[in-house]
Amino acid sequence: MRAIKGLVLFLGVLLLAGLGVLGYGLYSKAPGKGTPSAIASRVGAPSVAEFGQLAVPIPAGARVEQMVVAGDRVVLRLSGGGPERIVVLDPGLGKVAGGFVLTPEPAVR
Repeated sequence: MRAIKGLVLFLGVLLLAGLGVLGYGLYSKAPGKGTPSAIASRVGAPSVAEFGQLAVPIPAGARVEQMVVAGDRVVLRLSGGGPERIVVLDPGLGKVAGGFVLTPEPAVR
């Protein structure tokens, strides 16, 4: 009876140690552990100093209606000063990645 109690105690300690090692392994492999600096370093987020200031050409009289971050791009919606435009910026490269001019479709009769 004493041997069975000893075996149960030993297996319980072994089980707890295994769970502890498993938990430590999962914690140490977690990407960035949620800290903003670790996430930024992992993603390789560019800083403003890498490309300085970017001059984004917009038509005279236009204004930024909306700005959205989509993945690693910044999307601007411009209105006024002509047809509406969408400008896509790449902050990593520090340049305008592309754009769209929104033109009205002719009315269908």
